[in-house]
Amino acid sequence: MRPADELPIPCELCLRGFTRRQLTQHHGKPKSKGGTREHVELLCSQCHTMVHATFTNATLAALYPTAEQLRGAPELAPFLKWVRKQPASRRKANKPRRKKV
Repeated sequence: MRPADELPIPCELCLRGFTRRQLTQHHGKPKSKGGTREHVELLCSQCHTMVHATFTNATLAALYPTAEQLRGAPELAPFLKWVRKQPASRRKANKPRRKKV
């Protein structure tokens, strides 16, 4: 039996399975906008980077404070469609966006 920290945990955005050590903490409601520990979700580094490359903290706090709401964001739809097909071991740098929303 594998240790609990090696069991697959889904990224809350792309839903691919990772170990706990591979996931990062995303503050759905940024600390600068009054977020607390209750507003933390676990995202893979690829999704986490894309979220912050696409949205400002103000937009995240106002429109997308949860991973469920982020999954419905039209700006992330093409990325999520692509990343869900990728193996969890794939590491590709996200291109910076020209303008954050």
